[in-house]
Amino acid sequence: MDLLLLEKTLIGLFFAILIAIIISKLRSKRFKLPPGPIPVPIFGNWLQVGDDLNHRNLTEYAKKFGDVFLLRMGQRNLAVVSSPELAKEVLHTQGVEFGSRTRNVVFDIFTGKGQDMVFTVYGEHWRKMRRIMTVPFFTNKVVQQYRGGWESEAASVVEDVKKNPESATNGIVLRKRLQLMMYNNMFRIMFDRRFESEDDPLFVKLRALNGERSRLAQSFEYNYGDFIPILRPFLRGYLKICKEVKEKRLKLFKDYFVDERKKLANTKSMDSNALKCAIDHILEAQQKGEINEDNVLYIVENINVAGMFRNNIYLIL
Repeated sequence: MDLLLLEKTLIGLFFAILIAIIISKLRSKRFKLPPGPIPVPIFGNWLQVGDDLNHRNLTEYAKKFGDVFLLRMGQRNLAVVSSPELAKEVLHTQGVEFGSRTRNVVFDIFTGKGQDMVFTVYGEHWRKMRRIMTVPFFTNKVVQQYRGGWESEAASVVEDVKKNPESATNGIVLRKRLQLMMYNNMFRIMFDRRFESEDDPLFVKLRALNGERSRLAQSFEYNYGDFIPILRPFLRGYLKICKEVKEKRLKLFKDYFVDERKKLANTKSMDSNALKCAIDHILEAQQKGEINEDNVLYIVENINVAGMFRNNIYLIL
């Protein structure tokens, strides 16, 4: 009896897969979807690709299916572009259409479901946040204001290396010192503050929380639950850790940076002609009702993420 049930189950599964393949082929022709590996019901190509979406695997798929191919990862369709010309078409020529980042369960936690700028959906909120962020970050006036500080930070790295006797003998690892330089460059612009050394307690705490955020957000451990909603209950423990890290980071940003800057602004008269640091512009936008306090904190969250990625890119180069 058990063998008969197993046989019926296998036959049913076979026909379900067969029907799914036929529907997939017809749907691809109807919508002119790019080619790609054959998906299976519910899981799509996830059983074939798994969590390993690295460039080497994608290159192999590109050799087989062409410069544009489709991966069906559970409920998500991922179109992969692997040529400079097509990348320009997607990112530049049709940048508006492809400007939004794909939301997922982990980034919804770290960004408050798109209350930031970097990971929000392209639209009115993004345009408003971009306008607020342009003046304190992306003008020639700001570059000239902080140029001396950036040069000073680079000179400090050179001086610290010279002072370390290991530099001339066994050699030293520059990673942490360069990381401090990148953080100081970002926090000078954002808060007009810097960290004195790698051992600064606040810097150590901030770096640890940012590192944990980076690890959780960039890990492939949660992809299966994001691609296949019926598996999401298995992510409860992972998402709980993400929420705890987010709350700790936002509290640190608020207590040590945003609130401290508010206190300074209340006790010190600001020269209307003087260049302000970025958080001053952002807090003014909050006072005008353009954004709320959560938006302010998630902007700071984005700046920390930008600092982490700039540091990683700098070290790679």
